[in-house]
Order: sequence, then C-alpha cells, then structure tokens
Amino acid sequence: MENLLLKLTRLLKFGTPSERRIAKYLLEHLAELPFETAATLAQRLNLSPMTVGRFIRSLGYQQFSDIRQHLRDPASLKLTETDIVAPKQPDTPENALSALLLQQVQSIQNVYDLCRQPVWQQALDAIAASDDVFIASCCDSFCIADYLHSKLLEQRCNVQRLKEKGAGYVALFDGKPDTTTLILLDCGGNPGHLQRLGQEAVKTGYTVVLITGRYYEWGPGSASICLMIPLVPMADHGSAIQLLSMIDFLVCALTKQLQIGNDDRSQRMLELSRTLSF
Repeated sequence: MENLLLKLTRLLKFGTPSERRIAKYLLEHLAELPFETAATLAQRLNLSPMTVGRFIRSLGYQQFSDIRQHLRDPASLKLTETDIVAPKQPDTPENALSALLLQQVQSIQNVYDLCRQPVWQQALDAIAASDDVFIASCCDSFCIADYLHSKLLEQRCNVQRLKEKGAGYVALFDGKPDTTTLILLDCGGNPGHLQRLGQEAVKTGYTVVLITGRYYEWGPGSASICLMIPLVPMADHGSAIQLLSMIDFLVCALTKQLQIGNDDRSQRMLELSRTLSF
C-alpha cells in the first residue's frame, strides 16, 4: 500500500481546498487520531461529512477507522525503497553508523514536530500544575520510566514511580483526582495493564497522559492526553531513542515552564549530592 504520509503530502500540495484542509489537519494531528472520527473531523474543520467521506475514499479507505487501523502498523508510516530511489550502499560499519545517526536525527525531528502541536502544551500544563505526578509503564527493558522519574524529580517534587506490583497504586487512588496526573509510558510489550489502569484513572477523574512510540487504539476512555509518534517499531532500538528524545524535550520544556523555584531546587540537590558523596 502506498505510504499514507506521501498521499497526504501530495493532497496537501495538489488537492482541492477542502482536501488540503483535511490533509493539513491529519498531518499536524497524527497524535490525536485515536480520539477522532469522521464526524468529529467534519465538525472540527467545518466541512460536511460527505466531503470527509470522499476524502477518506480518495486515500483508498472505506471509513475513518480504516486509517487508524493502518496506523497501527508502524511500517505504514515508514518510507520504503520504492518511495525513495537512492543508490544502494554496501553493508559496512561506516554505513551502519550513518544509518543509526540518521535514525537519531529523525527521532529528534519527529519529537520537535510533536512539540508544535497543542496536545504537547496540554501535557506540560497538566504535569506542571498537578500537586502529585505518578508514572506507570509496561515492559521497560530500557529503564525509560526510571529515567523519566529521575528527570522529573529534578524539576518538581511529589513524583512517584509505580511498580506493576506494589502499594503505590493505593497512594495514587488515595489522592485528589483534580490535582493529580498519571503518566502512562508505553515502552513496548503488552500494554494491557496500562490500558486498564488508565481506564480506571480517567473514570475516577484523574488526568492521564499517555507517552508512546507506537500507534495503539487507546481511545478517550484510557487517556486524557496522548503524546504519540507512530513512526518507529517498538521492537527496534530506534523506539527507545525516540522515547528518550521525547522525555528530554518534555523535561526541558517543563524546566522553562517551572523556572521560578527551579534554581533553588537545583542548588539544594547539588548540596545534598555533595553531602552524601563518599
């Protein structure tokens, strides 16, 4: 199947005014597609449902849910050899290193694009304004959740890392929903328990921020805010690079948003580190 992003880019350049509006919105809001339907898209863009339906069929899909299903496959958003014609390079250590560096640069670019979307600021506001922040993850083979926990603790207090089996979940649901944010970090593996935790938290009134490097049909019942870049397969090391890039961007932006008091906190942490060092 022809690459979806190429189709949208082509319509953005050569489509009718309505097609360009829809293509532009989809390209700029990939992270929000789990929460969209054809009806909500038509209402958001002030277009008729028939216009949106024709657009979806022009992409080769029967209905909007087919696009979401397509996006579940990470390969659907990657350019193939038929999309980009380039001379084949021999397999050498130098070329392998170049490929890795290119993947890292692309991951950073993907995160940068996400930072320009409204959902990014919504996540920042939720984390900055909450009295308590809890972090839960699924299979974390790269210790990314621990890294996020430590980086957030450098910027603010009352950040707790939830283990899959532990009493921390009691502390989470003992808190006040309107002043507590739960961060779900999808690091690969089976996200079933994260989805159930998100559903329960959303139902109780907590703000739930999902951070993921793959497309997954969470829906509004499992997450309030979704930071998603469905471009790299989770089985690949590139997914870890992408998630780490997202976390670093998030923490840097949070540092700026919480500028007042951060200097004093950093100084106290430095003094404590010196005191406890051997």
